Amino acid sequence: MNVNPPEIFEPLYMEEARYYFLKGGRGSGKSWAVADYLLLQMLMNPELNLVCLREVQRSIKHSSKKLLSDRIDFHHLHNHFDVLSTEIRMKKGNGVIIFNGLQDHTVDSIKSLEGFSLCWVEESQTITSHSLELLIPTIRANGSKLFFTYNPKNEDDPIETLRHEKDNKIVIHANYLDNPFTPDSLFDEAEEMKSKNLSKYNHIYLGEYGISVGLIFENVDVRVIREDEVKDLECLQGLDWGFTDPNTFIILYLDQKNKKLYIMDGFHKNGILNSEIAQRIKNLNAHMTVIRADQAEPKSIMALRSYGIRRIIPAAKGKDSVNAGISFLQEFDIIINAHLTEIINDFKNYVWETDKKTGKPTNKPNHDFSHSADATRYACSHIALKQGNIGRIQKPRGV
Repeated sequence: MNVNPPEIFEPLYMEEARYYFLKGGRGSGKSWAVADYLLLQMLMNPELNLVCLREVQRSIKHSSKKLLSDRIDFHHLHNHFDVLSTEIRMKKGNGVIIFNGLQDHTVDSIKSLEGFSLCWVEESQTITSHSLELLIPTIRANGSKLFFTYNPKNEDDPIETLRHEKDNKIVIHANYLDNPFTPDSLFDEAEEMKSKNLSKYNHIYLGEYGISVGLIFENVDVRVIREDEVKDLECLQGLDWGFTDPNTFIILYLDQKNKKLYIMDGFHKNGILNSEIAQRIKNLNAHMTVIRADQAEPKSIMALRSYGIRRIIPAAKGKDSVNAGISFLQEFDIIINAHLTEIINDFKNYVWETDKKTGKPTNKPNHDFSHSADATRYACSHIALKQGNIGRIQKPRGV
């Protein structure tokens, strides 16, 4: 296996540590670098076991398996690795690579990982304190190593707290400018964002912390939501249209008595057509529940109905409905399921516009990162309407 990593990742091969924190923005190549390093370790010792983790892994397709399989293909390593449907096995030893979701583990079940000396946690910005408390003492074999790859969100996120606490560590902060394999298209996208929104560019492409000045929702908690928490609550659903901006669909449960709002599931995706939006809703088994969508696109509402999403209706909208809807949501503790990384990113970076002269927040929300909050507002619009938070419903023509 011929590995020639970008200079930024050379410490992986030149230094030894227990903890490896690889943080950075889009296109940095950090996941490729870790995948190559781990495959090389297993080639040198085919008895090693590797567990690849995420906070939430709903299926094998949401794991690191495809990336590792792609790197096995790239390096022509099929004489050494047997890529199976749910795991990867060494052909000349007993080593195995498995893929798990941390949220599925308990104090007892995580003991099954005690024999693993290599551990890789992808999307580590979403990992909870509870998961880290289970994981760290479990991966404890002599010479064991833990790798965390992530784009940092906030300085007080559990993964950043862990990074600050540990001494026996290697920290690498990379971005697309450090990656000699960055495609021209990504350079163009980064430069365009840099010219339009420097803060967003710094976070998404340079891997710096998300925006926090003038944060609209300070009442957000990210964790795994249990089914029993929401089983007796009404399910509400909202859809914010997009294409260049993301189409965002939210499934939530509202506890009005205790002032809690649980965002259970959904999607947040750019560049998808109405037919794919409909299919994604069906895949979530969400088409049998009323969906309240932005009424600004009556054609899209009609299109989704033609694709079998019969229970989609326009959301209530009236004078000052955006700010009124925000005020309504601010009354609740918002809990977001830990696997919804893009939706979490929206809520943790949705800010008020700042006055160019004073630099202070105004009462106008910035459009960037607004999509998940908008979909959530639409889902709750009929309740906010009854409580007088927003004005009358404006029903679009043709709906």
